[in-house]
Amino acid sequence: MMSLPDAIENWSSVKKFTDEEVENGELEKIFELTTNAPTAFNLQPYRYIVLDSEEGMEKATNSVPPINSWIQYADKIVVLVGDEEIDVNADQVLEHKLEEGRIDEEKAENLRKMYSDYKNRDSEFMTGWLTRNTVIPATFFMLACKTQGIGSCPVRGFDQDKLSDKLDLKDSERPILIFPIGYPKEEDRNWRRDGEDIYEIL
Repeated sequence: MMSLPDAIENWSSVKKFTDEEVENGELEKIFELTTNAPTAFNLQPYRYIVLDSEEGMEKATNSVPPINSWIQYADKIVVLVGDEEIDVNADQVLEHKLEEGRIDEEKAENLRKMYSDYKNRDSEFMTGWLTRNTVIPATFFMLACKTQGIGSCPVRGFDQDKLSDKLDLKDSERPILIFPIGYPKEEDRNWRRDGEDIYEIL
């Protein structure tokens, strides 16, 4: 298992894979790490769908333009799905807070009302909110893969409506990113700016 600093230092997007299978045990480790990703109010409005069978992977490969046809050579394709029903996990989140004594019933009800109000905001707000609350879990997922020696690459070039239909997603759900994964056949590291070039102290 690679350390997190090593995974970050040696990061590269992988588009060519070996024939070695990613076992279920490796997937379990990856998602156990991924679920630690922070989200607003800890609501975790996302889930992952692992496409493993030939039929399942075709749902993704048939939803991408020709330039992304390389995803068919991955061992598996993982789809990150965001949920505009942002309080889908609210009951579990609040139950844990109540059990731990971190909030009382009045506070829990106030939070439920706030979550409900968020859902009634306009589509521009919801798109931004959902993007912000899936991009960090996406990053955790890719780094978790890397720590297990598994390559990945985030793909946004796909027909969102077509993939939604093929995956039979709820009306409130939308596919955010596709991650082809597998053991790297080769890794080409792209140029990155030096750390001192990307920040300033005011």
